[in-house]
Amino acid sequence: MKVLIITQHFPPERGAVRRLFEFARYFVQNGIDVSVMTAIPNYPDGIVPEKYRGKFFYAEEMDGIKVYRSWVLPAANSQPTKRMVGFITFLVSVLINQFKLKQQFDLVLASTPPVTSPVIGWMLSKIRRCKFVIEVRDLQPESGEDFGNLKGSIFTRMIRWVMHKLYRKADRIVSVTDGISRYMDEVVGISRANIATIKSGVGKEFIDSDSNGIRRRFGWEEKFLVLYSGTLGWVRPLETVIEAARQLVDQPNIHFAFIGDGQKREALQQMVSEYGLKNVSFIGLQPLETIPYFLKAADVLIESLKEVNVAKMAFPSKMFEYMASGRPIVFGSRRGEAIDELRLAGGALTYASESPEELAQLVLKMYSGEIETDQLGAKYRLHIINHHRREMWAGQYLNFLENV
Repeated sequence: MKVLIITQHFPPERGAVRRLFEFARYFVQNGIDVSVMTAIPNYPDGIVPEKYRGKFFYAEEMDGIKVYRSWVLPAANSQPTKRMVGFITFLVSVLINQFKLKQQFDLVLASTPPVTSPVIGWMLSKIRRCKFVIEVRDLQPESGEDFGNLKGSIFTRMIRWVMHKLYRKADRIVSVTDGISRYMDEVVGISRANIATIKSGVGKEFIDSDSNGIRRRFGWEEKFLVLYSGTLGWVRPLETVIEAARQLVDQPNIHFAFIGDGQKREALQQMVSEYGLKNVSFIGLQPLETIPYFLKAADVLIESLKEVNVAKMAFPSKMFEYMASGRPIVFGSRRGEAIDELRLAGGALTYASESPEELAQLVLKMYSGEIETDQLGAKYRLHIINHHRREMWAGQYLNFLENV
């Protein structure tokens, strides 16, 4: 079987984009011919690596995957308007560059967001006369409207209409959460027989990692470390974490660290500066291969989502990595698929996402030993090993595609 994957983001870019790379690598290892049409890398900082600069088209191979990159307007995660223009330039450049691919395909798999990817996928499936599958990692524009990134308008209603029409045109839908699968069935009206939930899972590099001297490197040997890793974006009320740190300034052994970058970083750092906090560090973007070390070095891992309707369907891919590290997790939300998974694994420590008081009290109880954490972290890791190893989900994905 020959598969063409359409995704604007692909390694060496970082984040949830690794999902498709890892799955594509598994497909190749199992005899599938995989090609990927993606963008010249620039996410999340808007910086194009040197070897790709000035290229309108760039072909390479990664672990047996044929990768075809098209020019896109570079844009940092902190430049939403420029990123929107980038989505359009990707659509145009891919439609031009697809003529350079001479082989035929049995299936086009388009991963969204952005919303332009399924548009490209549908068009190429018609040009190439092959099956069409959409992978839905997040609902857009629904998610953007609920989280407040997009204002409801005629434009967003038009995008929703186009997306729902494309979902119905697809031969199959792959969703990354059970909630999105339900939405496809109950709201969009797609038969459950044509929908598969394929979660991201996690690789052994997270399951088997150690801390590799991270605590010593950053001077955290004697600290009770509360760590957040990921995008510092608008969907997460991370101001609550800063306010909780402010309430715990009388506990010098408790330290908060943020790994990553995003639209909110400057504002969060400004809060820390104005409060004069010495118990908060911003480490910035770190090489992907070091993230397992940071997670393992933490005493507590923290995640948070705005408490809106669409968040109930969300399962941040980092949660698999968090759980695989064997560290306890505190989650800023009361309901949702991620909370349900934590409860299923052994227990969920939650706080209202806008309540620094609740978060501060949770951290204090964990620091004092009032809440036992090591056993909970061990339960999370065992749950991942038994149910969410990436190769388990990759096998289900491949089986689903082979039966389209």
